[in-house]
Amino acid sequence: MGGEMLIQNVIFTLIVLILASLLAEPLSRLFRLPFVAFLIVIGFIGSELVVFFGFDTGIRAANFNDLVFYVFLPIIIFESAYRINQQALRQNLLAILMLAIPIMIISVVIAALLIYWGIGHDSGFPVFTALVAGALLVATDPMAVVSHLKRIKAPEEITTLIEGESLFNDAVAVVLFTSLLTIALEVQTMSDASSSISVASEILNFALTFFGGLLFGFICGCIGAFLSYVIQTRILENVLLVSVAYGSFLMAEDYLGVSGMMSVLAAGLLMNKAHEKFIPASDRAFIHYWWEVISFFANAMIFILLGVTITLSMFEERWLAMLIAIGAVLLTRAIAVFSLLPLFTFKSSHPVSPATQKILFWGGTRGAVTVALALSLPVELDAWWTLQSMAFGVVLFTLFVQAPTVPRLLQITHPKHTKSHINLIKKQT
Repeated sequence: MGGEMLIQNVIFTLIVLILASLLAEPLSRLFRLPFVAFLIVIGFIGSELVVFFGFDTGIRAANFNDLVFYVFLPIIIFESAYRINQQALRQNLLAILMLAIPIMIISVVIAALLIYWGIGHDSGFPVFTALVAGALLVATDPMAVVSHLKRIKAPEEITTLIEGESLFNDAVAVVLFTSLLTIALEVQTMSDASSSISVASEILNFALTFFGGLLFGFICGCIGAFLSYVIQTRILENVLLVSVAYGSFLMAEDYLGVSGMMSVLAAGLLMNKAHEKFIPASDRAFIHYWWEVISFFANAMIFILLGVTITLSMFEERWLAMLIAIGAVLLTRAIAVFSLLPLFTFKSSHPVSPATQKILFWGGTRGAVTVALALSLPVELDAWWTLQSMAFGVVLFTLFVQAPTVPRLLQITHPKHTKSHINLIKKQT
């Protein structure tokens, strides 16, 4: 009976959270803040009320990692890959890939060094822990920014660059974070000599995990595309897509030992391409709408979990670490967008304009993946709470400061394009 009651509590809690998340959208329009910001507030208030009244939600903090990685993230990554505009992606592919892979890896190192020097406590916050922080904080999330940009009809090039970068670097960040976290945990317990061997093996492991995940995702996507061609029924197509998303992730992650995130990414892009060829536009619209709904739910749950996890003591005891992380992230982003991106794409047929670079810099917000990785930090890592506090501080800064001001920056950088649209939005709100 007790187990049954626990299940009832979980179901009741999820229903309450879903209903509460519906309030976030009207509140975001009223206060002109990203709706995910209000989800965090809802999660925080909800957790305080649960503690006050002593209600057992049935949800355990120990399960956050599995809940986020095995339930929510595959949906978010797959939906982003399946939704992205293929033509716009091809036109901006070089810039997107440069931002998402080599520039992101360089950014991890730069951010790690800045945080390491800023913290200045080698025994409590060693360099490998700083590298984990770098991987934790570089993954971008377009959700908060793109919702604003789409409301004011921003140029498609900008939204594609932001969404495309996030799509690829989220998956890369998860693989990199996992590898660096393994090294950091080993360094805590092993000698310098053995840890250097571990670094070399982890570099090889990262490459195998990364490309192995892509290859397996491609295979899953090909199988899914063939089955989709045979089925061509909108309801069954959604069932198939869910199977491809979770199946490619679980088999890659748990059975093959390669990256589930890279597998989901490759499978999603391939299914996107296949459906453009042989699925009618009306059916694609239905499928996209359905995936938008479940992706909304997955994102909502992650940000509510962030609100549940936040404590006031984080701001009291780790405020300086939060400020160091925010400064490091902004400086790293500036170097990546204004210096590295032009360097890596100077021969591109579609160069990124200086005006668009400004939007990419300020619009590189952090969100679901950063939160998910922070929630997955093991308590065995000595600095886990400091890392989690830094991640939450950066996410809150990007949601409450950066995201709401992106439309104003767009008005400055692209005045001719946005003037009429922004005036229209102001009248509506």
